[in-house]
Amino acid sequence: MVNTVNSSNSPIERVSDVKHVTEYRMANGLKVVLAENHIAPVITLLVLYKVGSRNEGVGYTGATHFLEHMLFKGTKKHNIEKGNGIDNLLTQIGAYWNATTWFDRTSYFEVVPSEFLELCIKLESDRMRNLLLRQSDRDSEMSVVRNELERGENYPEEALEKELYAIAFREHPYHHPTIGWRSDVEGVPLDRLKRFYDTFYWPNNATVILLGDFEKEAALSLLDKHFGKLGSSPEPIPQVYTVEPPQEGERRFEICRAGDLPRVWMGFHVPEAAHEDDYALAAMRHILGSTYERSSRLYRALIDTGLAADAFSRHDELRDPGLFIVGASLNPGSTLKQVEDAILAELDRFASEPVSQEELSRAKSANLKGTILAMADPSSLAFLLGEAESKADWQWLMNYDDEFEKVTADDIMSVASRYFRKNNRTVGYFKPLQQLLHEVRHPGSESNEIDEIEEFEEGGEFSGNGDHSVADMVAGLEDPVVSEADFPDTSKAVSKDELVTLLADAPKTVRVRFSKTTGGGATFAERVRKEVLPNGMTVLLMSNPGTQSVGLALNIKAGRYFTRDLPGSQAELVGDLLCRGSSRYSKMDLAEALEGMGIPSGLEFSVDNYRMGLATHVVSDDFNLYLDLLNDVLRNPLLAADELEKIKIEWTSKLIESANNTRTVAWNGLKRALYPDDHPFAEKPFTEQLEELQAIAREDLLGVHRRLLSPRSTILSIVGDIDLDMAFNEIAARFGDWQGEDTGEILIPTMPLPERRRYLEINIPDKSSVDIIMSHPTTLRRSNKDFYAARIANAAIGQDTITSRLGNVVRDRAGLTYGIYSVFSDSAFGGAPWSVVLTVNPSNIEKALRLVDEVLDQFMQRGITREELQRETGRAVGSFKVGLSSSIGIARVLAELEFIGLGVKELDVVSKRYLSVTKNDADAAMRKYFHPNNFTSVVAGTLR
Repeated sequence: MVNTVNSSNSPIERVSDVKHVTEYRMANGLKVVLAENHIAPVITLLVLYKVGSRNEGVGYTGATHFLEHMLFKGTKKHNIEKGNGIDNLLTQIGAYWNATTWFDRTSYFEVVPSEFLELCIKLESDRMRNLLLRQSDRDSEMSVVRNELERGENYPEEALEKELYAIAFREHPYHHPTIGWRSDVEGVPLDRLKRFYDTFYWPNNATVILLGDFEKEAALSLLDKHFGKLGSSPEPIPQVYTVEPPQEGERRFEICRAGDLPRVWMGFHVPEAAHEDDYALAAMRHILGSTYERSSRLYRALIDTGLAADAFSRHDELRDPGLFIVGASLNPGSTLKQVEDAILAELDRFASEPVSQEELSRAKSANLKGTILAMADPSSLAFLLGEAESKADWQWLMNYDDEFEKVTADDIMSVASRYFRKNNRTVGYFKPLQQLLHEVRHPGSESNEIDEIEEFEEGGEFSGNGDHSVADMVAGLEDPVVSEADFPDTSKAVSKDELVTLLADAPKTVRVRFSKTTGGGATFAERVRKEVLPNGMTVLLMSNPGTQSVGLALNIKAGRYFTRDLPGSQAELVGDLLCRGSSRYSKMDLAEALEGMGIPSGLEFSVDNYRMGLATHVVSDDFNLYLDLLNDVLRNPLLAADELEKIKIEWTSKLIESANNTRTVAWNGLKRALYPDDHPFAEKPFTEQLEELQAIAREDLLGVHRRLLSPRSTILSIVGDIDLDMAFNEIAARFGDWQGEDTGEILIPTMPLPERRRYLEINIPDKSSVDIIMSHPTTLRRSNKDFYAARIANAAIGQDTITSRLGNVVRDRAGLTYGIYSVFSDSAFGGAPWSVVLTVNPSNIEKALRLVDEVLDQFMQRGITREELQRETGRAVGSFKVGLSSSIGIARVLAELEFIGLGVKELDVVSKRYLSVTKNDADAAMRKYFHPNNFTSVVAGTLR
């Protein structure tokens, strides 16, 4: 490996300053981009290397992504053997950290409490030039990367994207997928990775981006201290010189395999991000829109007409010429040709007729306000600056809005004519060979309605005229049976010697010291104002000046629990219909207003077990308008019959997709095995869900709305850059005359543990990876005194896919999975399952099950170690602080704590409660809530 040379501690040169963002350059070529923001005591450090899959060639595709994984394996100074590897240290301070790879760049980032800035700088500077790159790490991580690749192959969208780029680009390296071709991932030698590392990982090929709560001079001093001693590359960084020649005719491809819904994607060659045509293309992306931009052209042409279940447009702005992509998933009853023609008609309109001034103005407003909202969160801005640096340079982002404002309707017509041509496009179809609805039949059940299969001819497609009813879609499905299986014999899956190695105690972790808090600042209880309107509506308000935005969170006691005695998902249907028209605003009025605010999903309500709610943020100047919309959709929704019928079609397609997704199929089978039909956490077979959906009428939903949506069951939290008196008065003026009764108390029945272990298999054809869920019900609830102890115990065993016990053994040492974790699904009011979730190659099922059993058995016998206790309490406290770094984050937590009855005072003692957990507390919680011998395990994927 090449040694670092040309060490220098020369003064850092200030290069430019644009809109409070400053660029510096070190003597070794490292670019530094800084922006102070003292809204929250959090910093984001991002190190971007100008190397991605565009820098790869045949034989080592995926090398950039593989190296991304390897950069977490350690250096001579910081590694897991010394207990001070990057994951060891960042875990215990509650950091949010990761890395991502794309065509043009690789980015490594940390979001941490600001007191740990130097730690992050030290770690990033060390791994820039001092990576160990050991053969053992390469071998174990190869199977992890391969499992990540296999997981992606389970999804039609990823298959289409990979093939689209491979067909559209024949000479330029954008032809290769970022994750690489499978044989390259499996076969790339360590020496090739070392050469790649020594070619591209140098200060003069990197940019450090730092945003948040720091002092500029102190930060520059730390950056110089740690990065300044690194030398620049001994050879010039190789540049990509391959140019993709013009496409000379339409290219088409098909992917035919088992799946859910047919899909059509198309891509058009477009210029690089720095090109002057980029902004007109971006405007067309806004105007075309997607599923959740309901005033957009694609929504009107595809979703509103019932042709498609979802649709999207994507403008891949890259350093070299990229693609403009449009795609859709078909509803049953539509044909691929119909949907392709509808998309092409919308694209042709751009070249044949000017866009309206209203459309263009709305796109410009959405773009500008989206920037304001992004800048309210330093982390979001850091990531945007990083993307800009990879595409052109960071100033491209700072000047983007000004250039976007210059786009005219004539520009759009000209640019559309230039690029949206037949000879410039590549079209891909995904054609499912069969339509699968997988159901698990449990022994002893009276019905054999298990798996439902609708066969299609190979290469066939959904046929019809686009007006099929839900009944037509459900009719004629057959039900092959999947029975309970014996638990696999895992005794020979792992040798005794390998087991000893894999289960060996981890090296002692070097402890990171937290600074002593001085106190004296105002508590949340002092800063948050709570008001209850005469009608019972609760309002929480907190000022967070300087952001130009307001975060809002709404929780209404109107979740699935309150409609569990009704057929179908009626609470969810009401939530979905709220934003589709009200007494004062049509569906398009709402969509246009929200898109003009830069928040197209700003009135998308989510519904879970207990609550109907949303969380969003708005530019401060839009606060009153947003309240107008929110008030009317909550109190006076149309719940129109025609919109209900459209939702039924959309939901049917989503259920078909869910029934072919290994993760959702596994969860469905698991919850049906664990809970009786009348339990709030129970799920119904996919066929039954479809049949009940068909039978629901508008009158049913009007009744649910009258019964559940009430001010006495509503909590609204407001946090942001706004006068609190004004905000409260505006809320009271709109919601003060709303009337309704409380929806009632939440009482979750206690479920007994299963008497024995059970094992269920669900076979889904053509899946490269299987999902495994091992689970049992628990009695944990948020208000329990041992809640924090249970969270710490779970964190130690499986919260983190790398540093927890399960992650350390099953992923990091054995290399069996890309992801494994343990989780309490929903502990707000008790009764939810505790689960271990992982994904593996089908050939590794027995080995993975054995290792999970061994890790859990060891944990149950020994309990949590004091090191784990220190690590996880530190992580909990740090991540809690990081989660409160934005107005919307604070608003969410305030609304949640009020909803479950703990109130804002709990916010001030969360850190104290975590830090007070002892080993005895965690072990007692473990014994109370973790019962691996009573697991029900579900495996979903291609098993035979």
